[in-house]
Amino acid sequence: MMFPPMGISDVGILDLLNSDPRATFVVAIPETQPPGTIYANPALCRNKLLHDRILELSESRRGTFWDWIKDGGRPSSCSGRTSLFENTCWTRSIVGNEWVVVGSNDGATPEETMRGIPSHSRGNSSSLLHDVAAPGTATGVPDDGEHGWIPPDFIADQESFVHVINTLDWAATPLGSLPHWPALLQQTFNQVLADSRPIVIYWGDQLTTLYNEAFSKLCGSKHPALLGKSVEDAWPDFCEKIKSAMSTTASKQRAGEEEEWRFFVEKADGSPEEKYLKWSIIPITEKNRCLGFIQPIQDTTSMRLWERRTKMLIDLGDMLVTARDVKSFWAKLIEELEACRPTYDIPLAILYSAEEDTQSSPVGKICRLEGCLGVPDGHPIAPPKLQLGGNNQGLSSSFREALESQNPILLQTRDGSLPAPLLDGLRWRGFEDPCREAVICPIRPTKEENVLGLLLLGLNPRRPYDNDYQQYISLLGQKLTTTLASTVLLEEEARRGRNIAEQAAYDQAMLKEKLTTQTREATESVQKFQQIAEFIPVGMCFGNQRGNITFANDAWHRITGAPQVNPLTPEGFLSCVIEEDKPNVQRAYEELQRTLTVTIEFRVRRPVEDNYPLQYPIGSSPSFEKAGLDLDADDGGVRHVLASLKAERGPDGSINQVLACLTDVTLHKKAAEEAIRKAQQAENLKRMAELATVGMYDMALDGRLLGANNVFYEMCGLERVDLSQISVKPFEFCVVDEDLPALEKTLVTLVKEGKSQTAELRLKTQWTETDTNGNQIVAPRWVLATFMPVSNSEGAIQTFTGCLSDVSLQKWQFEKERQRKDEAIESKRQQENFVDMTSHEMRNPLSAIVQCADAVIGCLTKAQELVNTQPTQHNQNGAPDTPAPVAVAAAAADTPGGLCQEGAQLLRDSIDNAETIIACAQHQKRIVDDILTMSKLDSNLLSITPITVNPIHIAQEAFKMFEVEARRVDIDLTMVVDRSYNELNIEFLDLDPSRLKQVLINLLTNALKFTKNGPTRNVSITMSASKTRPEDRVSSVQFIPRATDVVWQGDGPTTPIPEENRIYLMFEVKDTGQGLTEDEMSSLFQRFVQANSKTHVKYGGSGLGLFISRRLTEMQNGAIGVASSPGKGSTFAFYIEAQVPSKEASREARAAAEAVGNILKISSNAVGRGPSKGPFTMAKPTKKLLGPQIEGVLLVEDNLINQQITRRDLINSGCAVEVANHGVEALEKLQNTNRADGQFPLSLILMDIEMPIQDGLTCTRKIRELEKTGHFKGSRIPIIAVSANARMEQIMEAKAAGCDDVLVKPFRIPELIEKMMTVTRLPEKAG
Repeated sequence: MMFPPMGISDVGILDLLNSDPRATFVVAIPETQPPGTIYANPALCRNKLLHDRILELSESRRGTFWDWIKDGGRPSSCSGRTSLFENTCWTRSIVGNEWVVVGSNDGATPEETMRGIPSHSRGNSSSLLHDVAAPGTATGVPDDGEHGWIPPDFIADQESFVHVINTLDWAATPLGSLPHWPALLQQTFNQVLADSRPIVIYWGDQLTTLYNEAFSKLCGSKHPALLGKSVEDAWPDFCEKIKSAMSTTASKQRAGEEEEWRFFVEKADGSPEEKYLKWSIIPITEKNRCLGFIQPIQDTTSMRLWERRTKMLIDLGDMLVTARDVKSFWAKLIEELEACRPTYDIPLAILYSAEEDTQSSPVGKICRLEGCLGVPDGHPIAPPKLQLGGNNQGLSSSFREALESQNPILLQTRDGSLPAPLLDGLRWRGFEDPCREAVICPIRPTKEENVLGLLLLGLNPRRPYDNDYQQYISLLGQKLTTTLASTVLLEEEARRGRNIAEQAAYDQAMLKEKLTTQTREATESVQKFQQIAEFIPVGMCFGNQRGNITFANDAWHRITGAPQVNPLTPEGFLSCVIEEDKPNVQRAYEELQRTLTVTIEFRVRRPVEDNYPLQYPIGSSPSFEKAGLDLDADDGGVRHVLASLKAERGPDGSINQVLACLTDVTLHKKAAEEAIRKAQQAENLKRMAELATVGMYDMALDGRLLGANNVFYEMCGLERVDLSQISVKPFEFCVVDEDLPALEKTLVTLVKEGKSQTAELRLKTQWTETDTNGNQIVAPRWVLATFMPVSNSEGAIQTFTGCLSDVSLQKWQFEKERQRKDEAIESKRQQENFVDMTSHEMRNPLSAIVQCADAVIGCLTKAQELVNTQPTQHNQNGAPDTPAPVAVAAAAADTPGGLCQEGAQLLRDSIDNAETIIACAQHQKRIVDDILTMSKLDSNLLSITPITVNPIHIAQEAFKMFEVEARRVDIDLTMVVDRSYNELNIEFLDLDPSRLKQVLINLLTNALKFTKNGPTRNVSITMSASKTRPEDRVSSVQFIPRATDVVWQGDGPTTPIPEENRIYLMFEVKDTGQGLTEDEMSSLFQRFVQANSKTHVKYGGSGLGLFISRRLTEMQNGAIGVASSPGKGSTFAFYIEAQVPSKEASREARAAAEAVGNILKISSNAVGRGPSKGPFTMAKPTKKLLGPQIEGVLLVEDNLINQQITRRDLINSGCAVEVANHGVEALEKLQNTNRADGQFPLSLILMDIEMPIQDGLTCTRKIRELEKTGHFKGSRIPIIAVSANARMEQIMEAKAAGCDDVLVKPFRIPELIEKMMTVTRLPEKAG
């Protein structure tokens, strides 16, 4: 009786079905419900079409095939075990009366499946063939298209093959149509069809081929074309051999001997498949005549391949067991694979060894090529080295997969796992056909160990990778694994043997050395013990049975203070012990008699001469230092000693020796006491934290609260809870949402930098307080949060601690202060608006007043010229009489000449009155300017804007402003340029001309005001320059020290002027007025302060001029001073700092000066009196005042008076004028000018700023925008803003809007003409 081998009984039916390559499914046989499919093996699942049909059949539970399956579940079923379904033959088996296992046999060929051959329904006839001819037919030959050949019942599962037989055109073959076949042939063919073996029939003289379905599978793609062909077509390579065998068997009339050959079947894709076939020839005889032959064939491919592969595995194993190490193992493996014959199963082989790649990160595998077969040198499929860590070179990805696999992995060209480009250029072995499949076998000694090698084998291209092939590869892997394990084990054993031998030799040498040293160590042991005893800080001593100390080291004597005598009696030792501790020592000795081991603590007195330092606890002193413990404090001359005693008994049971070890624990005691004190301090600090007025907390990095005082809970509005039981994250819901990002950013910075951080946060709780009036204040609660990181011993931040300081009061006060500041700023803005409005409303009529006064003076001057040009009368002697204007009044009272004289006097009085009006208007303008300047000074808004100018021209402008007034009051006004100025060769300087002129005007105004009533009336201006700062000792005045109580905008950080370009410009205004006393001079240059109380009554003024002058000079890095004597006059002098301009700036300034150089000449020649005789007047000119570049002016002004006066004066100056009342009207007027499509010759626009409907700045911006779009012709239109707004920021705003220059009201026509000439020359120069 045969017993199954070990382990086979553990294999279940599912293991068998999973490994079966045939499609198989299992159907349950329940007794109460219809059966259903409960399992399908992987082979069936891979055939999706067939699997879906099985599922549909299982769900519908109808059909012949399903009935056949159900019949298998009945015990009395007598139906067959096979059935045909979907061109596939199925076999039915019943397991345990519970399951029906249905498995497929080999199915239809792919060609049949693709052609979709329909199932053939067989009839009920029991005859082998149809009748040859029906009785009574004419021909006796049936129509092949109407009658088919129906096989008998025992070949019902071959319907598809029978269909091929029936549809073949047999009439075209030597056999003829089916009905005409001989009965013997039909009978033989039916028997062949029923046989499961491959069988061929050769019939007739031409040996026509017939075969069954089993043989058709050997034909491959030649089926069904071989049906009806000759033997030469069926076996072109073996036909002669077959004919020879036929001849032999025909002569003997018995079957010939079996023969075997290798045969290549052409598959559907045209590729050959290796087959081994065994055959014999059987003659078909009738009446001793051989009519044909039967050739039964047996497929011996599996047996022959198994023999070939088994031999290869045996030879490989015999070779590999001779390897002594892994390196030789690889070499022998390649050597044996190369020597293996035949080479059909190894057309390609590549062997890699695998080892750890320690240089890569992360650590991966590195493979080194150990050998290859069929691969030329340098081919990319087998590089010498492969780094598998993230590298996709060649087959690296597949090798990485194989490293993790326990089984071989399959590579195929059809799915891309075996790249086809890598196969080019290989030298294929065996059949020399390219491989389409390959396997990678991981080679490891055991399943648990790492892969040591990878073997890539190309699969036989003429054999499918079926179960036999897979089993062969599996056995090859097992053979490599077992032989490699043996090699590794053998290598390890050899290494272990060498190590054991080396270790034995080493141990012998060490033992010899040890024996040598032990003798020496034994000799030195006593000495070493004594040295150690003297070195260690622990006191050690030995005592005998009587208690005498026979040996003690130095540390023992230092600790106890006992004298160094030998032996030391017990009484001598006890004398060192504190009196209170002596009883404890005696009890310890008594206890030692019983227990042999005793530990005792006692105190000893320290001798006075003992300077030995106290012993720090071993390994603890750094901690003491970190804790700040002071352990060096006075201990009162007492040492604390901890003693351990060990006694040894003799043979008689008595103690014969005692060993004692003493440790000085004085510092331990102090440390313990200090720790208690620190703990008490910590407790006190905890109480202080609870009583603190700030919130203190300790928190984890995730915001979880670890501990906090009551104030923290109160600030956050939380109730105190047990934090060990409840997790609380206060910041998440106590801080307002707007401040959470700032809190998170602070905590991130805390963790990143590891430094303390602070942040101001708002909490959701309200802050309430009661003020001094009893009113309750409610405001948001602001806290200043401090965050301090807490690190562990390794420096990593674990938590953070800090405190919350309530700054709600400060925030509330700050908010109140901010509101007050905003109110003050608003009040200041309103004040400035009031000043601006007042200045604007005062300047607007001043322009009309000044221009009307100029017009009146011009008209009266013209009338005066007409009176003075009347013909003179001659007396009798021929001498001219006295002109009428100078005749004696009494004589001419009743004559016409007297009337003319009176008229001339009226004209002079009217001119004086008009000039007085102008002087008053100019005085009022200066008051407005001083108020505006003071407003800027108070707001710290006054700034210095240096430009490149000629200082002499600036001084002359100020000088000319006072010529008329000086002449009117008979003051000799002169101007002198000092030699020092000319020596420096100064033409232009960088300074603020408006601020310089403002100081000169203030000083000249005061000089004329205080000189006009004196007997001597002289006022002079002296202008000088220096490279060094003027000082009192070289000046005629004493300069006022610089003010330190106010910081001006000009005092801010500016770029200092280089010393080589620095020029100090100095002006002296000297008068012959009444002079000043020392007391009066001391009160000058202060706000709203005059020399004395009578000054305002007598001379007027506001007391602002000198104060402003001082500030303006100091802002220009200068100073102002005065020198005066009562009755002799006064000298006011000041200097400012200026800079020599660059060459380019000088060149531009010189060109601008030349552009307006002729204006004063034109003005002086256009009127009746020149500058030396009177003011500039607007009588009708004798020639055009304006240059030819100004033909027409667009005047945009809403004030009708100013509009009328300015228009008249401009017409009198020789240009055409067009008037607009506001900005919108001005834009409309522009369309009628030559800049658009009109005729008016527009040269310039005078633009008022404050206007209804549309202001001047808006209109200017629109004009500039239209210019950019090309709406206007010609160059840029010059625009001069004319406004009563005199602030610098207002002037800058106008220029920013697009105005070329600004003229501040009030102005006189010469100033306007000069500005117009300057502005119109700029486009010409730019062009």
